[in-house]
Amino acid sequence: MRNNSTWAPSAPLPTNWAPEAWNPLFTALAVVGAFIVIFAAVFAYLAIAVSTHAIDPRSVAGVSPAQQLLLQFVVFAFFAVYLLIVTPLVAQAPLRALGLRAPTGRELGIGALGALAMFVLVDGSGSLIATLLHRHDTEQAIALLKDMKTLGERTFFFLLACAFAPFYEELAFRVFVFNALTRYASIGVAATISGILFGLLHASSVPELLTVGVPLALGGIVLAYVYAYTRCFWANVFTHALFNAISTLSIFLFHVS
Repeated sequence: MRNNSTWAPSAPLPTNWAPEAWNPLFTALAVVGAFIVIFAAVFAYLAIAVSTHAIDPRSVAGVSPAQQLLLQFVVFAFFAVYLLIVTPLVAQAPLRALGLRAPTGRELGIGALGALAMFVLVDGSGSLIATLLHRHDTEQAIALLKDMKTLGERTFFFLLACAFAPFYEELAFRVFVFNALTRYASIGVAATISGILFGLLHASSVPELLTVGVPLALGGIVLAYVYAYTRCFWANVFTHALFNAISTLSIFLFHVS
């Protein structure tokens, strides 16, 4: 998979999956199960929050930014645990073989280069699209950040964006989706499809499919190739976290009063 005699990454090679790995039916059932876990976690959280009067069900405005962040954390914590249990079963491979192992210095170096490439592509394409369409949309998460007033809320947001989100998103889009796609398609096709799905996740309206979705889809493709070159989950988390940290800090410094 990698040439360890030099720092420079060698060309990524397809993974040799077991014959029964990523069975289409079992993979589809795993995806359905993921949605069930997410909806169940949302329902349970809201039921508890309403019953304890933490959220006023009569008013959307009653859901504070802190409550929205806590909801995201709880939901995706359950989602991540589900994937950690189910993915090895569907992939017919242990978590270590899927990249959940300690990264090498070389792999972190590739991750750092990936973060730089990701920032250039996402920021550059986003600026170009905004100029062409004469509109500038921001991610829902960034809009949420601008509504936060306290240091505690902003600190929680930073931790969620730069630690927790990279963990569960890399688990979902690279360890699960990208790997499942490489079982039946080339690395380039798998990287493109998983990148598009990654971009779609972050678009909350039709216009944002272009202004937010396309730039982040390019970023998702970069992340897929970081994973293909390193086969290391934590190198990907490092890439993703570094990109999010740069983006979030720029918002803190230049856009949040």
